[in-house]
Amino acid sequence: MIREALISDFDAIAKLESQVFHIHLAARPDMIKPKDQPLSREYFDSCMNDEKIKIFVYEEIGEILGHCMVKLIELINHHMHHDMNLLEITVLCVDQKARNKGIGRQLFDRAKDYAKEIDVTRIELGVWSFNQSARQFYEHLGMSERISRLEMTVE
Repeated sequence: MIREALISDFDAIAKLESQVFHIHLAARPDMIKPKDQPLSREYFDSCMNDEKIKIFVYEEIGEILGHCMVKLIELINHHMHHDMNLLEITVLCVDQKARNKGIGRQLFDRAKDYAKEIDVTRIELGVWSFNQSARQFYEHLGMSERISRLEMTVE
């Protein structure tokens, strides 16, 4: 079942965030700073209190197996873009032990439904280039690349 997150879900969500964090830390230790607790209680609470952010959780038999955080981005009187509202998926995570069971798709679909509820017609997200499985997952769901961000180390 998918529902909105509660403050009491912090520990379960922090555990999932830790899984994602360690994947990124292993792939990009040059950019990701090691931490014992990647998701702070303070940051979680601020997200829960931000009217532009929603966190959805997938719960099964009392256990949270995935979550998706989305953020409304409003572009109004932008110097280059038409006025528009976007829904950015900032995190979509499924517990390692529960992957490939359709949970990620259900969370993504919930984000899509929420976008429709708030009259948003565009969803965006970022995927690190090392994370090909995530990229393939999102492309399978119908997403396509709009922009690429390139980098170089200056020595």
